[in-house]
Amino acid sequence: MKILYLNYSPSIVQQTRTNGIAEGLRKNGHDITVLNPHRNYSSGYNPKLVDAPKTKLSGLMKKRETYHSAWTIIIGEVRRFLANLRYLVLELFYIIKYKPDWIIARPGFTWSVFLSSKILLQKTTIDTDGPVMEIFEYMGGGIPEFYLDLERLLISQSPSVAVISTEMKRLYSSYGGDPDRIAVCPNAIDPTLFHHDIDSAPVKNKHGLTDKTTIGFMGNIQPWHGLPGLLNIFPEIAESYSHVHLLLIGLDIDWDEIPDGINPRLIDFKDRITCAGRIPHTAMPEYLKAIDVFVLPYPETDFFYFSPIKLFEAMGVGCAVVGADIGQTGEVIEDEKDGLLFPAGDYSAMKNRIIELIENPNLRNILGENASEKIRGEFTWEKSAGKMISAYEYSYGRGS
Repeated sequence: MKILYLNYSPSIVQQTRTNGIAEGLRKNGHDITVLNPHRNYSSGYNPKLVDAPKTKLSGLMKKRETYHSAWTIIIGEVRRFLANLRYLVLELFYIIKYKPDWIIARPGFTWSVFLSSKILLQKTTIDTDGPVMEIFEYMGGGIPEFYLDLERLLISQSPSVAVISTEMKRLYSSYGGDPDRIAVCPNAIDPTLFHHDIDSAPVKNKHGLTDKTTIGFMGNIQPWHGLPGLLNIFPEIAESYSHVHLLLIGLDIDWDEIPDGINPRLIDFKDRITCAGRIPHTAMPEYLKAIDVFVLPYPETDFFYFSPIKLFEAMGVGCAVVGADIGQTGEVIEDEKDGLLFPAGDYSAMKNRIIELIENPNLRNILGENASEKIRGEFTWEKSAGKMISAYEYSYGRGS
């Protein structure tokens, strides 16, 4: 089939998914074109990596509060409306130009693709990895509530939908329509990049990790990443095990002061914490391979809809993973076979599981080998693309 993949999600993580699914579709024998109308760049676009600002520990525990005036909201809505009109024109042009058999769209806050696909009678699958209500929270509010109603309407009327997790499918099924038209297509890896036989020596030498047992974290200070939970238990581990080091990927800490809610003894061990900051995705395999114990310290969350790419990438390179038993993390990891689980938010239990791996290198190796075998066999972009094709065939028929 000729497929047109329209992506309106500008983040590097979501661009990784877009390019991964596209490559998976090509391996399934399809001709695919990826376009990013909101930036006018093609699938080959590589966003410039900008150094992450230093994260002040004093601000780590602060709840994000953003005030938006009515005037700011109105201006924002006018801009979004005009942008959607522009996207609509571009989409009509692209559809006429490429004559696709199937459109896959990651709409974000855009509604234009729903209209353009209707006007030109296109078979369309909506690929989404987060509900609007969660984007509200992430952006600090300021988006009118009618977007929730608009999302319910558009999703309920979409004949084919792809989501990243069972939680997302459960939510979107509640909007109405045939639940079987909603396919779970989780995030995944490129097995040619993330595999067990990676040389981590350059990264270990660069950061002085050669003779260390390295605990690793990748993410940022958003509350759902659970970084405070890991920082709070690290002093106790560091005091008991002098060879243990903590590697933080994705952020750089400014050790200004220790806020309430963070273990005050953390400052005593800051020389055993390395902040790698933001790194190119192409360097991620080597950094992950330098980690002995990769931790996913998620807190207890009512609606954990995520499909953490870092979970699949860490397991893919053979890290021994300690993960919160929540959402897709708990679904993917088989406890004591290819990783270790702990109750989400129970950081005492998390600490004990980390110590279990610190003290048992053989167990780390076994879990890592099993994890790599599982991910490389079951969670590749080609597999996820196959599930998206199944979504298309369910809604529109095989060979249509």
